[in-house]
Amino acid sequence: MGRREFSKQFKEDAVDLVLRQGYTVTKASRALGIGETALRRWMGDRLPHGAVTEPPKEGSTPAQTRIQELERRVAELERERDILKKFHSLLCQGTGSQYEVIQRAGKAYPVAAVCRAVGVARSSYYAWKARGGRPHPKRQMALREVCAIHAQYDQTCGSRRMSQELRRRGHNAGRHRARNLMREAGVQVRVARTHQYPKGGATATLAPNLLERAFDVAMPNRVWAGDVTYVWTQEGWLYLAVVMDLFSRRVVGWACSASPDTNLVIRALQLALDVRRPASGLMFHSDQGCQYTSHVFRYFLSQNGITQSMSRKGNCWDNAVVERFFRSLKTERVRLRPYRSYLEAKIDVTDYILTFYNQQRLHSAAGNMPPAEYEITMQKKWKAEKVSRIT
Repeated sequence: MGRREFSKQFKEDAVDLVLRQGYTVTKASRALGIGETALRRWMGDRLPHGAVTEPPKEGSTPAQTRIQELERRVAELERERDILKKFHSLLCQGTGSQYEVIQRAGKAYPVAAVCRAVGVARSSYYAWKARGGRPHPKRQMALREVCAIHAQYDQTCGSRRMSQELRRRGHNAGRHRARNLMREAGVQVRVARTHQYPKGGATATLAPNLLERAFDVAMPNRVWAGDVTYVWTQEGWLYLAVVMDLFSRRVVGWACSASPDTNLVIRALQLALDVRRPASGLMFHSDQGCQYTSHVFRYFLSQNGITQSMSRKGNCWDNAVVERFFRSLKTERVRLRPYRSYLEAKIDVTDYILTFYNQQRLHSAAGNMPPAEYEITMQKKWKAEKVSRIT
């Protein structure tokens, strides 16, 4: 059975059923025994620029002319709705870039109408088609960078951080362009599971909440925050204690152990003291965990001249910065790699802290720089300001 041929008059009558007589595309197609795709294509030929410019019929009243125009507009909107539904369904199937999806949707609708409906310049689509479906050389370079960043971040880099990384590598990319590049490159960030925290309670009885969520600190080694989390291994739970400098969000001390005792948090804080050697007046903030409320830990703080601050009972937001670090650690590293032993987990967690988090991962609170780089940048800035004041 060959392809059916229809006369020009038949096509016009079919289109008139929809545009002038109020039929839906589905109803008109069934009534005439034709396919919906063909009817939509004929409608596109009738409305090449999204509007019908036929003059009103002779003898038409202003009201009839207005009704005619409204009917045309309704038909245009229905077609745009159908195009967007088709485009969205094809895009969600992961069939390729937006230009490839436009090409596929163009088999059922006019390309001009599809481009107009989805907000893509028709010239851009035809330029892509002239290149044989290959992206522009600069875009190809950006797509390669996106894939490299995606691999560097273990598939955990979202559009916001992707745009920051692209700008650091010389590409002009905002968050929306980064999202489009990620979609075109076929990369997708892994979604973290949500966690529900209990509501906050009363103020700590052993130490007041001196920090009061003032997480923006102007100088290094003035306010540190700490907490304890756990990592599952085939040998059991491995507990991790960290100490973070709120100035740069850099993890300055950490310790791992199979026991979540006071010795664990003291080891982490001692490492931070040995590395940073802070001046007097340091504040240490934590939650009300038994490790931080013990007499041994409080005595350790007093011996080192450190002021203690504590969150309210059960209120994770009072120590949100460290909680956010733990979320990043588990989302970007721990949940992606099963550990066979304590040693394997300790090595990998230490690598995340020293190599990735402190040295590579961009942090919005650190001027969209890695914490270590932010500290160096600020030290140079302060040194230059000091020299300029002297001179």
